[in-house]
Amino acid sequence: MHHRRFQNNPAPRRLEIRGRVSLIHLGRGSFLYTFPGKARPYIGRVDLSVVQMRKTALMVVVLFSGFFLGFSVFSNAGSAITTASDEQELVAGLNEKDLSPEELDQKSEDFKNKILSEDEEASSGKDRIAYTVKPGDTLSTISNRFRVPVHLISKSSGIRPDSTLRVGQKLTIPNRPGIYYRIKAGDRLAKVASYYSVKVEEVEKDNPSLHNLDLLPVGASIFLPNAKIPDPPPMWSMPAVGRLSSNFGYRVHPITRGRQFHGGIDIAVHYGPVRAARDGVVIYAGPMGSYGNAIIIKHDSQFKTLYAHLSRVSVRTGQQVKRGSVIATSGNTGFSTGPHLHFEVIYKGRAVPPFKYVKFR
Repeated sequence: MHHRRFQNNPAPRRLEIRGRVSLIHLGRGSFLYTFPGKARPYIGRVDLSVVQMRKTALMVVVLFSGFFLGFSVFSNAGSAITTASDEQELVAGLNEKDLSPEELDQKSEDFKNKILSEDEEASSGKDRIAYTVKPGDTLSTISNRFRVPVHLISKSSGIRPDSTLRVGQKLTIPNRPGIYYRIKAGDRLAKVASYYSVKVEEVEKDNPSLHNLDLLPVGASIFLPNAKIPDPPPMWSMPAVGRLSSNFGYRVHPITRGRQFHGGIDIAVHYGPVRAARDGVVIYAGPMGSYGNAIIIKHDSQFKTLYAHLSRVSVRTGQQVKRGSVIATSGNTGFSTGPHLHFEVIYKGRAVPPFKYVKFR
């Protein structure tokens, strides 16, 4: 037997498999193993001493810790507005059981306003945009894309207006909103500027190539800086079908019984579908204290809507939604006396009467 050389060794234990393979325990974490070869048996040693085992265990702990740390970092990479820890802290504050109804209601209102204000801060862009020239780019095409006059781009980038661009070249584009307007027969500069809420002096400054702005040639294009396009007819729809149970304005709060401003409308709907009132992007979806489960949708730079007391939330933060698409199910969460939807229209950070934009039927 090929392990005969070990038979006189008083090692404590030996395992044999059909007399061919042997595993011999030498003490502590040391083992000898043998198995047959073509000419002679293969003999080897495995040292699993306490020190070695500790090193191995430490290495495993380090590897697993690094894996979970990396996973947590990447899983939180797409958070919107508030960080996960900040949001958890805020939500935890709304769940404190020792708060009075009035305190919880105030904390919930503060939490809502924090979300709205953070979004306003995130929406304020930089005053300049760094741009890298791509194949086919010219100052004219870049001007049309960003709606910024050629002379402003060339001035901020330190080049001539007639310069030929090269691929990879860095440009600095003023982040100045505005529109190009094509002059029609009968147009007068003062009338055009007034319609788009632009000062005549600003139009003159940004259009140096036009020598006489009082006699504008038909078909000429002028840049109107910071132009405000009049709002088109509103494209809104009711978020739910049901009976109007509470209107916008001051009322007696159904829970605290105190006189309090109601910043939206309540629609009595028994666990029915809740739909987006307008196209937009979800900036919050989750618990909101006395509002229960709630959703806030941003529609443009001025309008947002809030949907509260939901039993089920069907969208996530950052998701694009279309007007009329189902985003939730109405419910009875938060400060609520029965299943309904609390709906708010928020204009420039302040709640406004929803019936100015949606038609109740």
